[in-house]
Amino acid sequence: MQAVKSMLLGLAGALVLAGAAPAATPAPYDGPRKTVAVDTVQAAESVGGTVTADGMTALLIDALGRDPHFVVVERPGLGSIQAEQQLGGVQAGTGAAAGSLIGASVIVRATVTKFEPAASGGGISIGGPMSSLIAGRAGAKTQRSLMEITLRLVDTTTGQVISTYRAQGFASASSADAGVVNTFTGATAGGGMFRATPIGQAGQDAIDKAVAMIATEMRAVPWSAQVVQVTGDRIYVNAGADRNMRAGTVLYVYRRGEVLTDPSTGVVLDVEMARVGVVRVEGVRERLSTAVLVSGEPPLRGDLLKLD
Repeated sequence: MQAVKSMLLGLAGALVLAGAAPAATPAPYDGPRKTVAVDTVQAAESVGGTVTADGMTALLIDALGRDPHFVVVERPGLGSIQAEQQLGGVQAGTGAAAGSLIGASVIVRATVTKFEPAASGGGISIGGPMSSLIAGRAGAKTQRSLMEITLRLVDTTTGQVISTYRAQGFASASSADAGVVNTFTGATAGGGMFRATPIGQAGQDAIDKAVAMIATEMRAVPWSAQVVQVTGDRIYVNAGADRNMRAGTVLYVYRRGEVLTDPSTGVVLDVEMARVGVVRVEGVRERLSTAVLVSGEPPLRGDLLKLD
């Protein structure tokens, strides 16, 4: 009987130890990185206007840039890209179609739809000559701020909205750094940074949730790059080590065909794509790769390259 008890106790101990074993840590993402273009976040005056728009744009770019799935094209770069496309489109078949972004799978567009500086909790102590608008952040209590943003993922080839969703973020005003903040707009007096304000902290929380949703949604968006130039038998691709490109990778070449538009609205519904060849990456640099033709037609500048 004692032997049976000892065996059962030993088995129970083994089970406890097995149950206490830490779960295996997932391997970090090491696949091809998709390029996203970030448009300027929109924010009405009622939710902080330019101060909120600029601050949220910076937070969104930073959050996406830290995610290993993405390479980010910032808004200041979009104008030059689009101008180049307009020039490239002058000679048919040699440039990217106007309205699409070189190398970018989607454009991320965000709008701040709500900011409630006192969504819940106690008040903020107020003082000074501008007490009707300015609250002393050093005396902040347990007030909870709420920010809501709406995001759209836009296909860079057709201009169609792939998906739309909403994210909410919360922050405690008492966690803001000492200084002065306009509780209505989020603007700071005395040079405090946007990230340290209640609206900035709530915005960061909303963006962190939004980036997780973007990563999930982007799984369905095919990885793609474009042909930059063809010189002799050497093909230049606008994806390099920055996008985790590897030597030996096989890419399929697609060429844009007819653009299908709605006859009543002129909105682009889809773009016909035809596979014209296959190339293989041989050399990888920081921001571009070189490839050779494996089969099919030689690619042209602006042709799309996909993994499948």
